[in-house]
Amino acid sequence: MAQAYSDTVHADVYAFLGRRLRELRTARGLTQAEVARTINVSPQQYQKYEDAQSKCNLTYLIALADFYGVHVNSILPVDQPDRNTADTSSDLPKEADMLARLVSSFVRLTDTDEKLRLVQLVEAIVSAHEK
Repeated sequence: MAQAYSDTVHADVYAFLGRRLRELRTARGLTQAEVARTINVSPQQYQKYEDAQSKCNLTYLIALADFYGVHVNSILPVDQPDRNTADTSSDLPKEADMLARLVSSFVRLTDTDEKLRLVQLVEAIVSAHEK
């Protein structure tokens, strides 16, 4: 018999969304109130999104992706694991967080030479691992 839809069926998706929103916000050094103002919701409502206590509708999801300068797909789980099997191999949330932190740091640099040195450092690290 098919499982009936309930609010808990996709709880893992909302939990992932909440964690991802918190990662994006904290990587940019923003408060919940600052982000809430940009999408025209109360700070309490935004906190509920991050805590997976309230569903974030598509309009707000798109507004948040635009605000953070990311694609909506980067806020949601890329692919849903089969609910009958455990998936412990996915590093996507960690990698997305690290990438967001790297981009945030890069954007905050004002000196073009420092930005170039950062790019060269990353390229050197990648090159060393490819040998």
